[in-house]
Order: sequence, then C-alpha cells, then structure tokens
Amino acid sequence: MRKKTVTWFVAVALTLFCAFEAMAQGGLLRAQQTALAKVTGIKVLAVGTFSSTVESRAYTPSVADGIRDQARDFTLARHGAAAEASLDVGIGLRYQLTGSPKGAAVVVDVVVEHPQIVNPDTQLPMTHSTAQFERVIGEVEHSVWNFDTQADLVPGEYVIEILHKGRLLARQAFQVTVKP
Repeated sequence: MRKKTVTWFVAVALTLFCAFEAMAQGGLLRAQQTALAKVTGIKVLAVGTFSSTVESRAYTPSVADGIRDQARDFTLARHGAAAEASLDVGIGLRYQLTGSPKGAAVVVDVVVEHPQIVNPDTQLPMTHSTAQFERVIGEVEHSVWNFDTQADLVPGEYVIEILHKGRLLARQAFQVTVKP
C-alpha cells in the first residue's frame, strides 16, 4: 500500500511540475514576444462617439476627472469628429496596431488635450490627461475619452493622441458640444 501511495505522490508531483514548467515557458514566450515587439504604425478603423461597458475603474491624478476606465464591448454610436457630450459616452478611435509579431502585447500612451477640467482629488485645473494601456499588435483596440461625471461635460476641442515609445501613431481632434 505504501508503494502505491509513493507512486501516486510522484505522479502527481511530476504532473504539477510539468504544468508549472509549461506555464513558465508560455510566460517566457509572451515576455520574449513583448520584448521583441515592433510597432510599425496604426490603422485607424473608426473615429467618433462610442458607448462601452466599464470593466474596472481606477482613480489616478494623471487624468483630469481622476478616473481611468478599462472598458470593453465598444459600440460606435456616431461616426465623425463632432460630438455632443453626455454622461457615460466617449469620443475616440477604433484601431489596429501594425507590426510584429502579431499577438504581441505592447504599451501605448494615450494623451488627451482638453478644455480645463478640475481634478476632484487634487483640486488642480488640468488641460492635459495621460494614461498607459496594454494593447495587442493586430487586434482591434479602442482609445476613448469617456464623459464619466457632470464636471466632465465641458465643450471645446479635445485632441486624442496615441503614442508608442514616444512616437506619435495617431492624432485626432474632436469638437465637443454640450446641451444647455
């Protein structure tokens, strides 16, 4: 009986070791792909007003309203660079990063120049917001400035820039109006 228990234990340990090794190799492969990733450009697929589902929300001083959303299920509500601001919709771009290898994760900086908005945490007026997001080469992605709070509903020009390693990939200006 003791021999069966030892054999079973060795089999389970070997299985777990192999599973952990495979996970480590997969993580190593992803890390190598990311390190070797080369973004050559961007293909803008749509510009306009989007609705989406917020997956998570983080509070950050680098964004004027203090809110950095991770969202999914983007729907293009209205095509074009003229937009009427309303709560829980946003302005932005749908795009694909070009480069290699396809499927590699890279970090992009999203910079938004906007009319003055007071950050609720710092109480400082801001006209420039920044955030970093992980994106995947070859996949359809979105970078959207969302109007999350009443204080965000400010008319004027908003300019969204997408950069990778300091290189400008896309720049889009929007004229935003607000219903009186």
